[in-house]
Amino acid sequence: MSLALESPYLSETEQQLTAEIEDLRQIHGLGLRLGEASTLSEGLMDVLRTAALLVDASLGSVQLLNADGQLEMIGQIGFGPSILDQFAIVTLKDCSVCALALNRRARVAVRDLRKDRDFTEIAAALRSYGAVGAVSTPILDKAGNVLAMISVYWLEEHEPDDRELAGLDLCAELAGRHVERSVAARALHDHEQRQTLLMRELAHRGKNLLQVIQSIARRSLSGERTLDEAREVFIGRLGALSNTYSTLTEESAESVHLTNIVTAELQSHGERINVRGPAISIPAKKAQSLALVVHELATNAAKYGALSVPNGRVEIAWGITNDQFFLDWAEIDGPSVEPPRKPGFGSVIITYVIGSELKCEPTLDYQQSGFRYRLDCSFAVLTAA
Repeated sequence: MSLALESPYLSETEQQLTAEIEDLRQIHGLGLRLGEASTLSEGLMDVLRTAALLVDASLGSVQLLNADGQLEMIGQIGFGPSILDQFAIVTLKDCSVCALALNRRARVAVRDLRKDRDFTEIAAALRSYGAVGAVSTPILDKAGNVLAMISVYWLEEHEPDDRELAGLDLCAELAGRHVERSVAARALHDHEQRQTLLMRELAHRGKNLLQVIQSIARRSLSGERTLDEAREVFIGRLGALSNTYSTLTEESAESVHLTNIVTAELQSHGERINVRGPAISIPAKKAQSLALVVHELATNAAKYGALSVPNGRVEIAWGITNDQFFLDWAEIDGPSVEPPRKPGFGSVIITYVIGSELKCEPTLDYQQSGFRYRLDCSFAVLTAA
């Protein structure tokens, strides 16, 4: 080995001990450097260079296991950059030393690739680089799962001795802890970023919610209603917001399915309402506005429209046509309806409020056969956060 300090004045045992001490010094230095490595790949390349130095290998490569269970090459020494493309990905089915080590989850050593019939293909592929002897050592986590792979190659036949194998094992052990730390640090960073975004979203949504509640309270408690009537209207609208927030909590922090918005507002009316439409995910703020629209439509239908008589029913349908979203509310077998003489805040919600948010103009049709409501808007506007 190149690290063995040969001297005519040292016995063979003393030379062996001197080489082992030098190996440990190199390993110790590697451990210190890995603690300061700024990236995962930087640390693994340091491991590869140290491993090649310990065993006096001329060539080497380091691979990282990807999400598909394949070894993805991230660095090399001695081969040149062309090897990164030639062997970018290695799978369990490949006839290579590292593929066999991945399959076994254990080191594989080959004295001479040219003479081993199991590796004739890889020997031919590496012939131009001069690789002959080879060792692939898996980098494992604490549970024994493969995280990465370091491979070293010699330009002649080579049977690694116990000291060389011990050095490779120590390098692999340090590399395993480095990979685990890097993955954990990345996960922690992503989690902290996620939490920061969620807190900002929560603060923003809370501010919007307070503004909506203030507006609902001001409009619900004003006008010619009695205090009891105003209280009932106000509580109903707050209930609509509550249903939406409960659904958001159950599904995700950012969006909710339109079907769940509608069914949450109409569950008390049972089978008298038919709902149909594709699954569409709506951002939280727009889900809140649509919930209020559905609540107002259902409240009016229960007081004055189809749901105010025993045989009345409501058909709700939505869909997407040519990148345009539509929502239809049709009341059937109800009493004849007429436009209100004085539009209230409910009318403002289902026209101006939702129209402003979705950049559209909903239509209200007071037909003799029943009230109809139609909303048409850009699907991109509807689903944009």
